[in-house]
Amino acid sequence: MLDPKNMVNITGGLVSDPELINGKIFKSRIAIDYSGSEKDSDNNTGYFDIVYYLKDGSDFSSKNASFVNSQISSSKLKKGSQVSIIGRLVQERWKQDDQSRSRIVIVVEHLSYASSGSPKSSTTTTSSSSEPPAQAQSSSIPTSF
Repeated sequence: MLDPKNMVNITGGLVSDPELINGKIFKSRIAIDYSGSEKDSDNNTGYFDIVYYLKDGSDFSSKNASFVNSQISSSKLKKGSQVSIIGRLVQERWKQDDQSRSRIVIVVEHLSYASSGSPKSSTTTTSSSSEPPAQAQSSSIPTSF
């Protein structure tokens, strides 16, 4: 379960094909367009490294991890895929050339495809009666504010 003090909910596009390491870890990078950013500015998009631990030992860590693995295996989850992720921030630290290095990564707990934003067509039945449905009549929403 995620700690609500360290929770990230973000939607963007994968900028690289998923890298699957030993069939257990999925790594990639996600691009996020900043809303309200100035056009023709260098600060329109943020890039974030993401890591998803698919397997815990020999079993998938969750049903979502099994789904993500199947999408990677069938090459459906790839560069350009629009995804929504829920995860947590982790600071990775290491030494390189006698210097301390670090970076922030998003450890993914849940990944799904992002919706296209267009409403899905659905069939609705119309009634010849001018009466609203019973649910609408019993609504507690005020008619004026």
